[in-house]
Amino acid sequence: MLIDNLYIDIKKPFDIPINFRIGRQDFLGKDMYGEGFLILDGTPGDGSRTFYFNALKATVLIAKGQSVDIVYVSDPKTDQYLPSLHPAYYDSGSAGRTYIEHKKRLTASNERGFWVYGRNKIFEWLNIEPYYIYKKEEEYIGIDEKYINTFGIRTVFKVNDFTLRGEIARQIGKYDDGGKKIRGVGGYAFAGYGFKNSPLTPNVEVGYVYLSGDKTVSNDKDEGFNPLFSRAPQWNELLIYTLIPETSGKGGPIPGYWTNMKALVANLKIYPFKNADIKLSYQHLWADEQIQSSSINSTYQNMFSYNGKNRGDLWAVIGNYKFNKNLDGMLQIEYFEPGDFYKDAKNATFIRWQLQYKL
Repeated sequence: MLIDNLYIDIKKPFDIPINFRIGRQDFLGKDMYGEGFLILDGTPGDGSRTFYFNALKATVLIAKGQSVDIVYVSDPKTDQYLPSLHPAYYDSGSAGRTYIEHKKRLTASNERGFWVYGRNKIFEWLNIEPYYIYKKEEEYIGIDEKYINTFGIRTVFKVNDFTLRGEIARQIGKYDDGGKKIRGVGGYAFAGYGFKNSPLTPNVEVGYVYLSGDKTVSNDKDEGFNPLFSRAPQWNELLIYTLIPETSGKGGPIPGYWTNMKALVANLKIYPFKNADIKLSYQHLWADEQIQSSSINSTYQNMFSYNGKNRGDLWAVIGNYKFNKNLDGMLQIEYFEPGDFYKDAKNATFIRWQLQYKL
């Protein structure tokens, strides 16, 4: 048994225009920060089971359509605040059944931080969201602490059926091992159009994603982009597992560490009938920087060519269907053809399906 969400809300105490939420909470749905580019999953180590953050959030209500969130979070590697009621298991070895204390790994490091995030509806057709995020990562395997400052802005422009959305973030910081610097850049831009009066009401969008990579030739600077609190599937789910060997020295064995990537993305979403939608996606992927063999664990040395940047091509289809108000289902299929960034790599297929029942 685990506790997913447990918090208290305090709204406008003493008529002060501030709302508070204190405790274990998700930043999803209406509480989501942009598209989850940097803030999404506080517990990436357990996959999609939970997304919670242990957080203190204050929302300052400035005016209609304008607010600022000030948030402090603390997410340890294993749950220390509301641990599972039965965190242990029995191990059957040669010596018989042994009782072993076991705690689920939730993050790659002990993570703490805070952010200031503004939401501004300038016009009906323009939203601007500036932010600052501070994050401290500590107790990696063989890695000293990291301190990361991220300054960014997200903008959404929407007129009738046309949408233009984008986000850019700049990262500066250091490792606590003599002052190795952190210098990263990441962002994306997408343009979309919805054909509401056409059969299947298709929505088409094209976009570009950029996450800086580390040149790995400098010992005093790390230029790789850090996804902060968003180690989760963003543009696809298959590729996050191929990134593990590249980032195991930075973020541990937990997947979802998005970095050193450029992508050209085309998406088509259609609605074939009521309560159903299908998304088709094509992605051409590159590495921003070539990697060096010295930066890769010996276990994965033969996985990379070390002389190419073409990651490859990925096709994906995701179908969703809502059977009734309580039951819905999803089928996801991804197919990846690796490029010359990898060595002797085979094509890969990822399939996921689920049925979800809500009380």
